[in-house]
Amino acid sequence: MARRIPIAALTCVLVAGGLSACAGEAPVTLGGGYEVCVQSDAAMVTFGDVVRTSNGAAVLMDSIDLIDPEGLELRESYLVPIEGTTSLGSHAYPPDPEVWNRRIDVRGTVVDPGTDVTALFAVAPVGGGEVHRSAGYTARYWLDGRLIEATSTARFVVASDCSAPADEE
Repeated sequence: MARRIPIAALTCVLVAGGLSACAGEAPVTLGGGYEVCVQSDAAMVTFGDVVRTSNGAAVLMDSIDLIDPEGLELRESYLVPIEGTTSLGSHAYPPDPEVWNRRIDVRGTVVDPGTDVTALFAVAPVGGGEVHRSAGYTARYWLDGRLIEATSTARFVVASDCSAPADEE
């Protein structure tokens, strides 16, 4: 479960979690290998992706950012605890209150070992053009006093027509 905890307890959580992490298993893994497009002319939209912690490490989240956004601006990012097996896909902004009301600030949130949460991105198309995209995203977190970055290849696209062929890179 993701939660906010007092700073005094934080050191104990991070040291205990970091020392018990399984060797070879990344403390945080992100979804990736896909592209999702939302049809929109100018409105903000949300995207979600799963952030998973290993069974051996609690982590302190620091930030979530887009990689190489082209005409796509990250306005807000949150973590949303996953209830049941349902994560968040893409929606209008803000998403359904059932999801929106559970959002937690990224910075300062401890995600317990073996937990899945949704990284929620509120983005807006900016500038000209008909296709706005990111090349992926990064999640930064603290473990054993070190700032670590996990990278996802999940691509988020906002376009006036999602059925049009993708631009060639």
